[in-house]
Amino acid sequence: MSEAIAKRQPRRFAFGPNRLVLILVMLYLLIPLGATLVFGLSSPNGPSYTFQQIFGDANFWATIQLSLILALATTALGVILVTPTAYWVHLRLPKARPLMDVLTLIPFAIPAVIMSLGLVEVYGSPTTLINILSFGLVPILSNDPFNIVDTPPLLVCAYVVVSLPFIYRPIENSLRAINTAALTEAAYSLGSSWWRTFLTVVVPNIWPGIISAALLTFSTAMGEFTIASLFGLYTFPIYLDVTGQNDAHKAASLAVLSFILTLLCVLGIIFLVRRAPGRAGKEGDIEIAAAK
Repeated sequence: MSEAIAKRQPRRFAFGPNRLVLILVMLYLLIPLGATLVFGLSSPNGPSYTFQQIFGDANFWATIQLSLILALATTALGVILVTPTAYWVHLRLPKARPLMDVLTLIPFAIPAVIMSLGLVEVYGSPTTLINILSFGLVPILSNDPFNIVDTPPLLVCAYVVVSLPFIYRPIENSLRAINTAALTEAAYSLGSSWWRTFLTVVVPNIWPGIISAALLTFSTAMGEFTIASLFGLYTFPIYLDVTGQNDAHKAASLAVLSFILTLLCVLGIIFLVRRAPGRAGKEGDIEIAAAK
């Protein structure tokens, strides 16, 4: 009886080392952001004038829209390409996983400047060797009407390469955490096809890894500066850099707005995808039961 009463009593707030570390980390992250906001609002013309300049600037809306489109396209393309590939390698070629680990880490070793210049060189002036290795695809993409040099589609592909480590690692870890082979064999035994198994059985079980990959990819694409600059595309990070050279207070306010906007987009992605696993899991159970 006494144990039941003790369980009903509310627990007292315990200030342990873990909470102290969490508070220190939050202060470490929020203090610079708060200082940037204070500096941005301390403009000689007043904070209202600064935000009026920002929201009244057509370049702000154009660049933020372009960056959001590029980030969303990169996130969708990266997740769609990497998730089934990682599942296939994990299931059919387990000995190739070390090779995949090395290949996905290569973007960390190659500077963005080298990669962007390489893409411009390959698609801008393809050589005979490149034509042979690409089976004639590069010349088609380098000439009208399919010219993709210094265009958003090529920039999205470059962003996917840069974000490859952030996409592959969370998905691979999620595949390792579940018994992928057992789930696949069980689905096959009930008459499910490969794609049906992947979409209705595997994806709901690795959904946290897919969410992590999507968030990391979106944040990386939103803040990428070097590749967009060398491609000659006027994205939001370039607009922020140009603004900082002319008006530091406006640039500080833009940095805070960029953080808030990215945070809202990330929270929106989390809100939308958190509702999918439950439905996907139920649909997967129904379809497998029907196959049985």
